[in-house]
Amino acid sequence: MFEYLTLLLPFLLLGFIAAGLSRISGVALSMIIVPTLLIWGATPLDVVAFMLLFVVYNNFTSETQDVRLDYKDLVLFPKWRLLIPLVLTVVGIFINPAIGIAVFMACFVLELLATVFKRIPERERPAVHRVIVLSVLSAIVTAIGAYVGPTISGDYYFGLVGLAILAITAFAWYAGRNRNAFKGIWEFIWVDFGILLGLFGIESSNYPSGLTRDYTSSMDRMLPMITVVGGYAGLMVIFGVYGMFSLPSFITAIGIRMFGLYEFPKRGTFSYLAIGFAIAAVVCLYLVSPVPTGFDAVNTIMTQPMVQ
Repeated sequence: MFEYLTLLLPFLLLGFIAAGLSRISGVALSMIIVPTLLIWGATPLDVVAFMLLFVVYNNFTSETQDVRLDYKDLVLFPKWRLLIPLVLTVVGIFINPAIGIAVFMACFVLELLATVFKRIPERERPAVHRVIVLSVLSAIVTAIGAYVGPTISGDYYFGLVGLAILAITAFAWYAGRNRNAFKGIWEFIWVDFGILLGLFGIESSNYPSGLTRDYTSSMDRMLPMITVVGGYAGLMVIFGVYGMFSLPSFITAIGIRMFGLYEFPKRGTFSYLAIGFAIAAVVCLYLVSPVPTGFDAVNTIMTQPMVQ
């Protein structure tokens, strides 16, 4: 038991620290967590597996924390239709336990996506077909990134991560100063950033809702949940192709939930403090130039029974 606590405590503290820095500055959680994981010696596969599970869990819990799910009021599977995912899950488990878990998670993510959509005031809702198109696009680009990301050489992976952080930060800063830019493709740009989630675990889907535009952007409210769809697709790739499931990411997510999440202010411009923290994270990453030793000890102990 003590060995478990020793291995998992740093991940819990990482959750506290990332949440604290995010609340102070508004910087995206991934821009603190990913550089830290790399400095600790994580390999590309460790990073991608960790962040995909983290984003799926953290985004849908933060987006639905005030949503009470009653089986009678479900959108896709209300009342007797709830039996549909349950039956599919049981059938999947008989075929292969992993398939059963994947089916259950898919139904759960789709139900939460529909629930969040339904809770948006009708006049502010985006078109259903655009939500579907963007969800499919998010799943495709994130899955592609998740397939490719772990194959990148660890020797210069951290350098590409730093560039990804700087790229998203620069884009958010520019969008905050030019509120009429990217009209018509605003949400597509953010969804396409899902490729960076799959490749490097970098995600900032909470930024768009704080960067007010001169034009209406009804999709901003849905982007975190659309990112969850992409994260799920990437997670299935990591689990199916690489056989990896990062349990420590749950511990970090719990630490963040205990500390509390930052709500990006809707003042339009991008926080210079967030820019400073993102740049500082990249500078620290480059100064350390981490060696990818891997999380083998953590992954091994987490797959062993607690009582021998």
